[in-house]
Amino acid sequence: MSAADPHLSDRMAPVLDWLASPLVDDPDLELASLVRHLDELGSSESNRGQLKRCLEPLYARSMAISRLFRGRLAAATLPLTIGLHRSATRMLAALGKVAAAHEEVLSETHHRLARSLRRNPSIISARAIELLAEQFTIAHLSGSSAPFEFWLRAHAVFNAADPLAGDKGDDAVEGILAAYKYLLALSAAHPAGLTGREITWLADYLASNVRATSIRHSPPGEDELGWFWVDPDQDTPPISIHRRPPPPVEGLLYFSGEELARRATCLIDQLEGDEPPSPDTHPGMERHEVATLLRRVREYWACPPHREHSRRRNQYSVQVCCGLDNIWKMLREPGSSRQSAHASEWMVVNESPTGYAIMQVTAAAATLNAGIAIALRRDDEEPWTLCVVRWIRSETPEQVELGLQVIANSAKPVTVGFRNANRPRAMSPALVLPPIQAAGRQQAILAPAGTYSARRFMLVSDTNRLYVAQGRLLSLDMQTAAVELFQYEIDPYPL
Repeated sequence: MSAADPHLSDRMAPVLDWLASPLVDDPDLELASLVRHLDELGSSESNRGQLKRCLEPLYARSMAISRLFRGRLAAATLPLTIGLHRSATRMLAALGKVAAAHEEVLSETHHRLARSLRRNPSIISARAIELLAEQFTIAHLSGSSAPFEFWLRAHAVFNAADPLAGDKGDDAVEGILAAYKYLLALSAAHPAGLTGREITWLADYLASNVRATSIRHSPPGEDELGWFWVDPDQDTPPISIHRRPPPPVEGLLYFSGEELARRATCLIDQLEGDEPPSPDTHPGMERHEVATLLRRVREYWACPPHREHSRRRNQYSVQVCCGLDNIWKMLREPGSSRQSAHASEWMVVNESPTGYAIMQVTAAAATLNAGIAIALRRDDEEPWTLCVVRWIRSETPEQVELGLQVIANSAKPVTVGFRNANRPRAMSPALVLPPIQAAGRQQAILAPAGTYSARRFMLVSDTNRLYVAQGRLLSLDMQTAAVELFQYEIDPYPL
């Protein structure tokens, strides 16, 4: 800093003092300080020059503050409260500003305007992508999508650094690759379909495992699985080759999730066995929750499902009941009109034979998460259609959009209890779903996550008359953070 400008030195002193102070446990207080100092540093060209001179402590402080918000957002449901949504929006903007400052320094360095600063462009590139990756993580934790031109920025920093041509043993080059791989792997895992706790756990898991994945310029062979293509000239995330073939253009990148899928399989085996999990199994979720999460993201990394039916735009209102417990209670009500008291009004925005996208119309919904059960119908005369939330978006606290997968066109409330469980448990509310002959599915049960614990279980129905039977599980077809769906048959030889 020049001694000839004492006023500039005086303005920088509070910023430097704050950056040197210990991090406090109040994320809102820390965020307010970060936003205030970033605004001051960006208010003039001379101040922006000082901002670029304290990039390293700003990077470290911004990342630390964002980690504080991860925990708060992980425990929240969507839509966020107005206060938490405002904080998340400010955190996203702050991360974007610090990343932009790194990008400006990189541009100056490439044009030989900042050689005297003696900065390592590879280190700056790695930090820029890490900041963008953290911004992407916070965006999905808050139910938002990536900011406009987010992917163009990330691709541009990676391409300009060209780490694939660099020294693979260089820590800075490896840092660029790791940050970019993290971003691609998290995007490929379909984070819009995960809960906040799942995203937070997966982010820590990827930070420890993503370096083993592959990224290259050459396209994969026909026998190679789990590959995604990236067009650096487009503002788009990685796209699975299984879902859409790459366009015939030059400059594409190819990313493989096969190694992540393989590691997920190994960890699932450990979690479901008697041996302790590996040291990189991060805390925050129970063993069965981690195994359920890894099964779902493994599918996206190895062979993502592709849409079999085109969606058509539509617009009509529907009654919606959210959550398995609420649906179970609603279906026990005698009469269609009394069931409507458990529902709220939503609007269908598009639909296909296997799913819907719906948007809330009435007052803000509460306690929504990816993976929960949803029942909907157009009016009192129609039966309830049972769905599972595949993704959720909430750009504002007043607006929520859900992507739904249809699993049945009717349901019957029952209670189930599994035998030979490790510890006695109460009977759980569940829904019996009718067979779907076209899909080859027998009768099935939708139950709370963690209900399944053995091959045999007791089933009790008491809606019209008391019915008790022993069921035998045939296959576990779906697991989310909230529910699990399994096919069953009535056991002809009850124990």
